[in-house]
Amino acid sequence: MARWNRRRSKPRRVDRLRPEGVVPWYDHLKSSQVRRRLALPLVFVAALLLIVQMPRPPLPLRKGERTVHPILARVDFEYIDRQVTADVKELTALLRVPGVYSPDARQAIAMRENLLALTDEIIKAKTFKELPAASRDAWKVDAGMFAAVKTALGESAANLAAVQEAIAQAAAALAKPLSLPIIRTEDYQRALVRVARFRDIRKQLPAGLSPDTAPVLEEPTAEIVVQLPEGDQTVGLDKITILTQTDTVQSRIRRLIEPALKPVFGSSGVALLAVTMAPRIGPTLVYDQPKTENGRADVKRKVRPVPVLHKAGTTLVEAGAAITEANLEVLNQEQEAHLGRLRWPRTALAWVSAVAILLVLVSLQAGYTARFQAHIARSVPRSLMLVILSLVVVGTSKLAAQGGGAAAGPAAVSTFLVTAAGMIVAIAYSQTFALTMVWTLVLLVSVATRADLGWAMMTVAGTGIGILALGEINNRSKLIKVGALAGLVFLVVRSSLAFWRLDHADLPLAMVPPTVLWPSFLCFCAGLAAGIVMLAMLPGIERLFGIVTNISLLELCDVNQPALKRLALEAPGTYAHSLLIGTLSEAAAEAIGANGLLARVGAYFHDIGKANKPRYFVENDQQGEKAHGGLTPAMSRLIIMSHVKDGREMADRLGLPPVIKDFIAEHHGTTCMEYFYHEAKQQAREAGEDPPDESDYRYAGPKPRSPETAIVMLADAAEGATRSLKEQTATRVGTTVHDMIMKRLLEGQLDNSSLTLNNLHKIEETLTKTLLSVYHGRVPYPSQDEVGGDDGTAAEGDAAPKHDAHDTGADTQTQEPDAPAPKQD
Repeated sequence: MARWNRRRSKPRRVDRLRPEGVVPWYDHLKSSQVRRRLALPLVFVAALLLIVQMPRPPLPLRKGERTVHPILARVDFEYIDRQVTADVKELTALLRVPGVYSPDARQAIAMRENLLALTDEIIKAKTFKELPAASRDAWKVDAGMFAAVKTALGESAANLAAVQEAIAQAAAALAKPLSLPIIRTEDYQRALVRVARFRDIRKQLPAGLSPDTAPVLEEPTAEIVVQLPEGDQTVGLDKITILTQTDTVQSRIRRLIEPALKPVFGSSGVALLAVTMAPRIGPTLVYDQPKTENGRADVKRKVRPVPVLHKAGTTLVEAGAAITEANLEVLNQEQEAHLGRLRWPRTALAWVSAVAILLVLVSLQAGYTARFQAHIARSVPRSLMLVILSLVVVGTSKLAAQGGGAAAGPAAVSTFLVTAAGMIVAIAYSQTFALTMVWTLVLLVSVATRADLGWAMMTVAGTGIGILALGEINNRSKLIKVGALAGLVFLVVRSSLAFWRLDHADLPLAMVPPTVLWPSFLCFCAGLAAGIVMLAMLPGIERLFGIVTNISLLELCDVNQPALKRLALEAPGTYAHSLLIGTLSEAAAEAIGANGLLARVGAYFHDIGKANKPRYFVENDQQGEKAHGGLTPAMSRLIIMSHVKDGREMADRLGLPPVIKDFIAEHHGTTCMEYFYHEAKQQAREAGEDPPDESDYRYAGPKPRSPETAIVMLADAAEGATRSLKEQTATRVGTTVHDMIMKRLLEGQLDNSSLTLNNLHKIEETLTKTLLSVYHGRVPYPSQDEVGGDDGTAAEGDAAPKHDAHDTGADTQTQEPDAPAPKQD
């Protein structure tokens, strides 16, 4: 058979060899818990993407900043200029509503009455001399006017009605609104100012206004509007007389009254009457301010916003000019126009780039958390709270940047938020993790707000030093001190960067405070405010994250706490035991670098459940009643075990922190109550029954999961075992402590506590030393019977140390700490 006709067998595929127990990465995705953990960072990235990209990127400029280069328009755009719109509204109002005046005929009517009264006085007087001097002086009546009026009246005033009719006609001529338009000087100036103001505003209007605004660019006329019954009428200022123009007023009055009064008073008399009436006529047109302002307001409301056209390449802000609020509005609208004209490939590229940046930053933080803070990464609630905290910081910073304001305003807000978030994470978890969170937040905020490198350097330096200085919070003032320290670093770093980059020598010295010092001071205030706010939020942070600070621990140390006070009154032996365990645990925890205060407080509360049935525990059996004497081992087991359950229920009612509840649940772990277990086995053996199950006599646990709870377990066991010794010598105490620690270690009770053998060695030494100081010997005082001889010296050998009342043990064998005294038949 030809070689080329042979059928070649396909070689078998050999899978890649993997170490035993290693699961491929894609198999992990089959777990719903892993999928939930991966979904949270993806949701975080999606939320950050919306914050960063929407609604628009913030401007990199702030109010008050000075531009180094001129800012040019990138595209043609129209924008609604508020100032121009306000100016156009003002121009339209001034043009359409010049000034509203109302006629005032009261003076004309009063002069008619006065002339009629003068006529009556002339009728009564037979000669010129009999005419009252007051009337002559008031109307400047001379002999010629007197004779003319007498002639017009006729004999016995027969023509009185005709004279009165002539006076009425003259008054009516004066009362016509437009026959004698007289206004005050200030009203005349107001009309002129209106025209001047119109021209000044028109000069300020920019080029590129829409054609709709063309009418307001017309030249205004100096005029007023007079309200008449038949309708408003416009009157030019050239036809208006000012009240102080006496000659003009006299001539106009004479011209109006002469046709009617010349036959009565004569030509010279009419001239004298005009001279008399001129100062009395007053303004015949009165300025109506409410109607004028209301009319102009109505016109302004009807004017639509005015768009202004800017061509591409035109200068929006000059080089070296300070950014104003109006500049920010123009720049924002130019940016919106520019973004709106971008095509979809460019927009898509921007979104993809933002996704890449956010994925890198979030992946770095998530990878660090998964590797070095696994307890946070495994807990979805903890991770969710950190995600929410980050979104609040980034989102609020973006809102502050979008809102604009002064140059240092948004930067101070972002600084405050990052500082507060860093302090929260440091309090809730650790300083190292807080530093990494701050670095990530600074980068995310910089991406979202387009912040400069100087702000990032300042925030990282100040917040980092504040976190490192935070440490243990032993008093409430420490948070304020840390905030002030961070603010001081902000002040120094920002000022130093500003002076370092201040290379333009033409900056006036007066510009240094608003340009450099004021923004730096705002950042200092942001750091200080973060400390003050954290002080107020500390109780809420403890409850939210399930942590407890040293401040709360010191408050729990108060013996007036309800649980401790009840324990002292109802179970004094347990209370004294708890205080002793607290002393032992604190010393041991500090010896290995653990939280000694937490261990002490946990020891105070670890046995609070014994307050429900105090007499069933040996330390409270002061009278030797032997409460377990009539109970079976199974019943005694239930009573002894119940103190853990009762303690946890009491802790829930008292609202104790979860970390304190752990001491109540874990201080026995899953140890066996050997005393009752052996007694139950003995009774079963005597009765010929099967021995009881050892698991029934074990505590429910869990085993200690922290160094502090494990230390309390060891201190509790060591104290109970050494107390049962008849002689607490150094050798026997040390041996007993060693045996109890090894027993717990070999039982696996310390597997989850993260204690090392070196730690256990230090704990053993510390517990032994502290117990020996508690069970120290004393020199007994001699009694009267022991005093021998006349010299009163003590008997030989009485000076040797003896064991005091602490040496009353039940027997020489070790006992469990909660076991009662041995039963006696």
